[in-house]
Amino acid sequence: MSNATPQPTRQIARQSTRTRVNQRRNEDINLAGPQPQRPRLDPHNTYYEPGYKQQNPWTQEEGQNSGFSLAGTFPHKVRWQKPHNSDRKVEIAEDEEKGEAEPAPQVSAANEQGDQQAPHGGEDSEDTAVDEDDCKFADEEVESQSSSGRSTPKKRRLDAFAPNHTPAGAVVERSDTKELPPSERPFNEWARLRIKFHRPLAEFLGALIFAFIGCGGDLAVVTSQQNAGTLYSTYWNWGFGIMFAIYVAGGGSGGFINPALTVMLSLFRGFPARRIPTYILAQVTGCFVGALLAVGIYLDHIYHLDGGLIPDSTGLYLYTQPKPWVSAATTFFTEFLGTAVLGCCILALGDSGNSPPGAGMHAFVIGLLVQVLVMSFGYTTHGCFNPARDLGPRLAAMAAGYPTSLFTASNNYWIWGAWGAPMCGALAGALMYDLCIFRGGESPVNFSYTRYKLEGRKGLRAWLRTLGRDKGAKESERKIEEGIAHERRHGSML
Repeated sequence: MSNATPQPTRQIARQSTRTRVNQRRNEDINLAGPQPQRPRLDPHNTYYEPGYKQQNPWTQEEGQNSGFSLAGTFPHKVRWQKPHNSDRKVEIAEDEEKGEAEPAPQVSAANEQGDQQAPHGGEDSEDTAVDEDDCKFADEEVESQSSSGRSTPKKRRLDAFAPNHTPAGAVVERSDTKELPPSERPFNEWARLRIKFHRPLAEFLGALIFAFIGCGGDLAVVTSQQNAGTLYSTYWNWGFGIMFAIYVAGGGSGGFINPALTVMLSLFRGFPARRIPTYILAQVTGCFVGALLAVGIYLDHIYHLDGGLIPDSTGLYLYTQPKPWVSAATTFFTEFLGTAVLGCCILALGDSGNSPPGAGMHAFVIGLLVQVLVMSFGYTTHGCFNPARDLGPRLAAMAAGYPTSLFTASNNYWIWGAWGAPMCGALAGALMYDLCIFRGGESPVNFSYTRYKLEGRKGLRAWLRTLGRDKGAKESERKIEEGIAHERRHGSML
């Protein structure tokens, strides 16, 4: 008779799961890479909005980071119509005898993927034992309505899911309605204001750092007559400038720093369009302040070099402008193609289904990308590829005392060259990437004809309501409901 103490069932289940995973890993060694029949784990903590997996079966839900940021992969958004997600609902198990539920584990810790988590399908899908450490947890806020029509207080529910994405039950449900009185809250007025405007403030600060480093480096080279650096130094300045800008603003606003990329991500990835004006304003303002600071600390050197503020001398190292002998077509397509490469690569770096860099490396790689683009195409136009990078320093130069003729130079280049070409180029680069590579349902390239037709009817309904034509608006509403029902029946949610 053995005196050994038997191991707990939970530990045995964990060890058996790890053993099966290790055996499968040994069996799946292949020089051609991982086999396609098993889903891939996403190590980049990409957020998948509820319902996205139903529209895109090749994906799997891994992370909880739902914000757009150039410092990581982009979230996968369900655009336009939100589908019902009844298969993910979990009934709350209430036990009055047990009293209050125990505190729930931290969601961030529960989402970590370890060796004990088994892949989907295969032999493991038949196991009925669910280990708490093998579960994934979904933290969501629930707001219901009473019979009187009033909204009940929000409650936070933590649902658990097994490794094969089957519901494992509700862990805890608690109310979040209790608030501290204003006198006991830890925030002052500025802190509350910053919370409200944290995105434009972060974008402003990132753009300021970007322009300050870039313009400061350019002025150092030109005012020292290349004794403090060479033309290659300016390329590195702009590359590292955007890298540090993304590191600073990536967690707050996403660190776009570029109006062309902001519009591109809104059209092709579902970034909220209502934020575009404030983002662009913050980007241009940040570049304006950053360039103005650079001019301020180099103003003595500028006067020592030229004896005044000359646009064709030091001014060209603040904003962008093509060489006098270059045609307008060459100038336009230089900026167009350069920004197209930038937009295409940005989407590739943010695509969790491609080969994005590791954690914390996105900003560094984007900095190298900008440095390479400026080095390759900067000779013609000084390398803009960012409308805010031109308009902000151009306004700063005028504010510092440069003549206003800098806005009419090269046939108003700042309009068609610094703004028109990058805007069109970013959209063209995104279009090429989605046509050739991207498979997600949030891209307009992958929208079905039914989706386009449905959204057109929604736009028509809005205009009819604005014009006061209620009868036509009701007819459009009926067709919209029929289209949604058709999508749900036939599964055409792209």
